[in-house]
Amino acid sequence: MRLSVASVLAGLVIGGLSVTVGLLDHSLGVLGTGLGVLADVAGSVVLIWRFRVEQRQPHQAGRVEARAAVLVSGALGLIAVVLTIESVRALVAGTHPGSSPLTLTAAGLAVVVLPPLAHLKRRTAIALASRALRGDSTLSAIGAATGLLAVAGLLLFHAFGWWWADRVVALVVACVAAAESYEVSRGDDRIDEGD
Repeated sequence: MRLSVASVLAGLVIGGLSVTVGLLDHSLGVLGTGLGVLADVAGSVVLIWRFRVEQRQPHQAGRVEARAAVLVSGALGLIAVVLTIESVRALVAGTHPGSSPLTLTAAGLAVVVLPPLAHLKRRTAIALASRALRGDSTLSAIGAATGLLAVAGLLLFHAFGWWWADRVVALVVACVAAAESYEVSRGDDRIDEGD
C-alpha cells in the first residue's frame, strides 16, 4: 500500500510536469515519459483500491486482483496506442523535439525516482503473486526507461541532429508497453522472478 501511495504522489508531480513540457517542447520521448508515469499513477490508484478491498473483505482478493490486472493491462495498452500514433505522426511530419532545459529535467526526474519504486513493486508482486502489482511495477519501469530514452533521444538530436531519435524511442516504449499489457492480461497467476 505504501509503495502505491508513494507512486501516486511522485507520479502526479513527474507525470504532470513531463506531459506539460513534452507537449510544449514537442518531445514525444518526454510526453511518453509523462504518459507512462500518469499510467503508473492510475495503476497505483487501482492497487490502493485492490489492497483496501482485500483488507476489508479478504474473500474478495481473487476477484479484486483480476479486476486490477485488467485495469493495469488497459493502462499499458493505452500507452502503447497513444505513443505509436503520435510517433508515426511525428515521423511522417518530420517534426523536431524542443530543447528546453526543463525538458531534460522532467525526463531526468523519472530516471531518478521511478527505478527504486519499480524494483520494490516487482519484489512485492513476486511475494504476493500479484499480476496487478507486477503490471504496476512495469508501469513504473516504463516511466523510468522512457525518461532515460527521452534524455538519450534529446541528446542525440542536439549532438547529431537526429530529430527522429526521440520518435523512435517512443515507438520502442510502445512495443514494451504492448508486450507487458498482453502478459498482464493473460491471466497466468504464476509470477516468477524470471517473468
